[in-house]
Amino acid sequence: MEEFRAYTQSWLRPASMAPEVSFVPWATDDVQPSHSLPSAVAGKVAASFGPEAWDRYHVALMRAYFTDNRTISETEVQVDVAGDCGLDRDEFARRLAVDGEELAAQVRQEHAAAMDHMVTAVPTVLVNDVLPIPGAQELDVYVNVVERIAAKAT
Repeated sequence: MEEFRAYTQSWLRPASMAPEVSFVPWATDDVQPSHSLPSAVAGKVAASFGPEAWDRYHVALMRAYFTDNRTISETEVQVDVAGDCGLDRDEFARRLAVDGEELAAQVRQEHAAAMDHMVTAVPTVLVNDVLPIPGAQELDVYVNVVERIAAKAT
């Protein structure tokens, strides 16, 4: 747990770049998330409620993890977050149980496609479908890349 708590200190860098977003290093005794597949599947379930529902859920899930230090790989937390952002808890839990395996297969396929583009970090911006820019970057990095691509195109 101490190793994970130390790792979460790296959250302070993106927090300094985006003051409207709250990142809090892990400070609870709750178990850290096991991996990202369960929360990615939960995101797919939220998307099945519509794009606005997915937007609300995504923001709420990120807040649960990065600000509230909740174990977002746990089904109970995913369902609570769904209810907290206005989704029907029971229907969310039902869809997660019924469609979870199929949605997990979709997430795995999308992960494989990302790996084919050498995307290994989140966030990653893929420029011109070939150039990955991994991690939280300063705006200047993106401006530099776009300017260099534009210069080569002329």
